[in-house]
Amino acid sequence: MSEALERVDIRLPSDAKRLLMQAAEVSGNTLTALVLNAALDKARDILQTHQHFVLGDEEWRDFVATLENPPEPTEALREAWRDAAP
Repeated sequence: MSEALERVDIRLPSDAKRLLMQAAEVSGNTLTALVLNAALDKARDILQTHQHFVLGDEEWRDFVATLENPPEPTEALREAWRDAAP
């Protein structure tokens, strides 16, 4: 079963398009494949940066300690929780 395809339209300067087309040709890709692969690689990098973090030993111990013994919620947190409730 194949995934449904969707269209994305972009506007770009003609010199940028020429550069992309030249790179696609040299690499043996279509313009679509070149742009899609580059965009997906960048999207994965951005998401990994925002979803993955590395901690040193002391930072890890502090992180785990906070998870195991969370501080009491502040009034601002309680208010935010109330505002978010359906």
